[in-house]
Amino acid sequence: MLFQARLPTFLPHPTSNVKSPLRWIFLPFLLIYFLIIVIPIARVLSFQPVSYIERDISSGILQSIAITYEICAVVATSAVLFSLPYSFIMARGRTGLYKAADSFVEIPIMIPHTVVGVMMLITFEPGMPLGKLISTVFPGYSFDDTIFAVFITLFFLSSAYSIREIGTSYRGDIINYENVAKTLGIGEITSFAIISMRMLLRPILKGFLLTWARSVSEVGAILIVAYYIFPSFSKVTGVFIYSQWISEGLGPAAASSAILVLTGIVITAVFKIVESYHVRSAEY
Repeated sequence: MLFQARLPTFLPHPTSNVKSPLRWIFLPFLLIYFLIIVIPIARVLSFQPVSYIERDISSGILQSIAITYEICAVVATSAVLFSLPYSFIMARGRTGLYKAADSFVEIPIMIPHTVVGVMMLITFEPGMPLGKLISTVFPGYSFDDTIFAVFITLFFLSSAYSIREIGTSYRGDIINYENVAKTLGIGEITSFAIISMRMLLRPILKGFLLTWARSVSEVGAILIVAYYIFPSFSKVTGVFIYSQWISEGLGPAAASSAILVLTGIVITAVFKIVESYHVRSAEY
């Protein structure tokens, strides 16, 4: 494979079957971790009989999942598009100013999500300074309970996952390969397009999936900025299941949750297949 890094021959391969006492020390932690993940998933999938889950399909959960997945796909695509120029510039920044700016990426992750909802309202509401400015450009502009409110809130919360996934990969050997290409007379734009983008395809897929998944899981901030999405009065899936639990109880909410988990597993599996296909094709 072109540009493939290899381990020195005197080092054992990381996947070699070497007996190690650490394996037996770490194995219980691995098993406990998987149990913590697998048991709740298995529980939600088996809590209600299949017939009950089939009846719950008519509750509107599929429509809610569809609009949620579509909005989150737009959020993830936007995050990837912003991640590419961000990574290019930050990878070449050496001053403290660049490092300080880069540190802002993680801030949205640590802010409580209800606080993020409040932040969005006091920033983008038409009565706020930025909202008034937007209103002058788009007369009749409103923020709360709109698709734009959902989009900008999810982008604020989730874009860091694409930024970090793509940025970390780009700061590795990819810049060195670009520099080698330049010494061969290949221009910067061409080297980025034919070398960097090819090597970044896997991180882009991962960044997209992480941002998309994180966006799908958001509830707290969306409850504040867009409990309904006008004019259709639809709800994103997290809000839909929350309101279903409040009004109808645990059974219907569990059935809708099972449908969401099943669709999420399928989409994640598709991404993993595409990713593995890219890895295999890159080896030839």
